[in-house]
Amino acid sequence: MADPFTQPLAEALARVAILESVDDSGRAWLAERAEDRTFEAGQDIFVAGETAEWMAMMIAGEVHVLRPDTGEPFIFVHEGDVSGVLPYSRMVTLRATARAVQRSRAALLHKRHFPDLLRELPEVGERLVWMMADRIREQAVSETHREKLMALGKLSAGLAHELNNPAAAVQRAAAQLCTLLTELQESAAGEAPIGRHLCSTTAADPDPIERADHERALRQWSRAEGHDIPRDALAALADAGLGVAEVTELLAGVPREAIAGLVVRTTMAWRARALVTDIERATTRIADLVGAIKEYSYRDQAPVQTVDIKASLERTLTVFTPRLKHGVTIERAYEADLPPVEANAGEITQVWTNLIDNAVDAMQERGTLRVAARREGDAVVVEIGDSGPGIPPDRVRQIFEPFFTTKPMGEGTGLGLDIVRGIARRHKGGVRLLHSRPGDTVFEVRLPTGAAAREETDGDHVPAS
Repeated sequence: MADPFTQPLAEALARVAILESVDDSGRAWLAERAEDRTFEAGQDIFVAGETAEWMAMMIAGEVHVLRPDTGEPFIFVHEGDVSGVLPYSRMVTLRATARAVQRSRAALLHKRHFPDLLRELPEVGERLVWMMADRIREQAVSETHREKLMALGKLSAGLAHELNNPAAAVQRAAAQLCTLLTELQESAAGEAPIGRHLCSTTAADPDPIERADHERALRQWSRAEGHDIPRDALAALADAGLGVAEVTELLAGVPREAIAGLVVRTTMAWRARALVTDIERATTRIADLVGAIKEYSYRDQAPVQTVDIKASLERTLTVFTPRLKHGVTIERAYEADLPPVEANAGEITQVWTNLIDNAVDAMQERGTLRVAARREGDAVVVEIGDSGPGIPPDRVRQIFEPFFTTKPMGEGTGLGLDIVRGIARRHKGGVRLLHSRPGDTVFEVRLPTGAAAREETDGDHVPAS
């Protein structure tokens, strides 16, 4: 195929989607009236605040339209697309800046030619009207989505704050109660070796068959010896992994009439301590979840800081626990001594969130989620993969486009990977689909380490078909 940067403009205009069916004379008419411009990476095509006068027909390259408040890209213009002012548009002043992210070529048509364009090439005018309608709809959806995310962030921040105080209080109380119960159990342990043994034993997770055998044997032993020990106490001994032989040995020397009462007291203390330990673990889990939610809620306010990638990935997995615990197996592969990255911690967490969410959805919450991180030169490379059905080959090249989604109607906005790409680029990194086939889809995120942040991105691309 001819070089898009050296082709005569009339021929090169055939690369623009809305002009594919226009004949040579029609493209020649346009070429006579358009300005043929080439832009280098980083060069502005349009600047916010300028008078809106030009329609840009992209022949080669890629251009990002940046939000005026944050500088974040929210519209991506590729080869074959049309941007800028369109016929019938009422835009007077440009509200955003359009910047080339790689060497690009565009044909710029001034709006004074629009009446002639609509008269000479009416089929093109019709397509441009539909394009303007689509643009308005997409921008409305984008703004609505953004407003909802902001509202959700404020709501989750408030909930996290309200949950944090009671969760922390319960956690402190559980820790203190566990300490008191341990001291109480130790003070009573001098009655017999069985008390000292249970005092030093934590709640186990014994083999169910072995535990059932122990409990059955202990009930038979209790009846045969005439001890009349309650079944709950015998069950606690089995939970602690004790059988008849061990219990008989630990009760050696205890008066026969005191055995039942001693077993009840020591097993009750052991069970109480085990329950408090469970409460402490649960409240610690709640505190971890609240911390993760708070990090999400304040991600837009978080400054650039040193980020531990492994810890960031693990916090994100913690948030996904409700969706992962029933049918998803997690395979981790973290290289030792991963270097930190200088980044906005909340935004980096959002990258993991979107990729993991897509992976879990693809597997329908049943399968294997693979999370790996390694160092490559001056970058940390993170791979997130899943065992889902894979991305259809005919859709691979569209996955990073805003509003494109493979999910059913109403289940996806098509903004997740677009957000991931924007965040990666702001951090002078890149994201790409490494490969996708049934049972093995992997996305790769590359982030520069510390002071090694590069001046240019690694680029976002998909594997060659």
